[in-house]
Amino acid sequence: MAHPIINCQDPLSTTSGRALFSAENGDLYIGRGCQIYRSQDRGLTWQRDCFVPSFGWKHQCSRVRILARLLRWYIAALRVLPDGSRLAVARDGIYRAAAGEQAMTRVFAIQRGSRPLNFSVDRSRVLFGEYGSGLEETEVLIYVSEDYGKTFHEGFRFPKGDIRHVHHVMVDPSEGHYWVLVGDFGRQTGVGVLSRDLKHLEWLGRGTQRYRAVSALIEPDCLVYGTDSDRDRNFIVRLDKQSGRIDELKEVEGSSLYSARFGGLRVISTAVEPNPYCRSRECSLYGSRNGGPWQKLVTHRKDYLSPVYFQFGTLVLPYTQDSPQTALMYSGQAVDGLDGRVALIGSETEIQQIARAA
Repeated sequence: MAHPIINCQDPLSTTSGRALFSAENGDLYIGRGCQIYRSQDRGLTWQRDCFVPSFGWKHQCSRVRILARLLRWYIAALRVLPDGSRLAVARDGIYRAAAGEQAMTRVFAIQRGSRPLNFSVDRSRVLFGEYGSGLEETEVLIYVSEDYGKTFHEGFRFPKGDIRHVHHVMVDPSEGHYWVLVGDFGRQTGVGVLSRDLKHLEWLGRGTQRYRAVSALIEPDCLVYGTDSDRDRNFIVRLDKQSGRIDELKEVEGSSLYSARFGGLRVISTAVEPNPYCRSRECSLYGSRNGGPWQKLVTHRKDYLSPVYFQFGTLVLPYTQDSPQTALMYSGQAVDGLDGRVALIGSETEIQQIARAA
């Protein structure tokens, strides 16, 4: 009988912040309000790396946790690009700092919908799709930068009414094209293949909640992800790259927004979101060692504040670049005991134990 590897009551190394990025060299990045901190010693110490300038009420909101949750005023995503520049998704746009700079400059202002959920880096190229409400009756855009995020322009247009919004554009390292994950309902939902020249998109599958994903693990022959449904049961699934066939690997208690790799350990997290088929008040991390069976690793409980105004309870995973030095890092959002804090399982022994047991 399988047992949880870690309980939320177990002592973990924690610090304030939001998990953002785990670099190939082992450096870790977290967000604290509008500031980004880096650790070069597996989370023992943190130094400010860069920041999004904020003044007046924006500055105060980023510093007060309850206001940051209510107004979503914090750094949501970060990448360190090959040229050393840092690119961050903030509430009102995308910000950039060149290598060696601390003060970030806004390079893309959000004009429609809300901020993108994610963006992807393909050498000097950066891609993201429009996200948020109010886009259903318009052409939804994928934006691209060819100069390490200095400038952005339109890269691809979805026909008017074809999709609701874009969840993610992901680079396939072995195929040379991009996976596009879109939502949310009926025919809008799908997983597509976008050509490298950004001119042609073919659907691998669409039209059901099993194709509704926000983040996926890209394997040589398949995508693995947790479904992101607020109106159906949720599963960790395997999507075959050639046939589009979906295999349900494990039923989980909630929708999924994040996935990551930590060495040989694959991790997918779940969220507490209003759903008639998923009434659990718990969100979890699930792990798989090198594609093996999926097992629950960590569980946390949603706090008492409304998920509508004060966010779904979820366990946030950083974007990870594979490295043998990688520490398992995640943070809590709207969960008891870990809201606005980063948990670290940092020793090689701990990582190996978890990977062996998963």
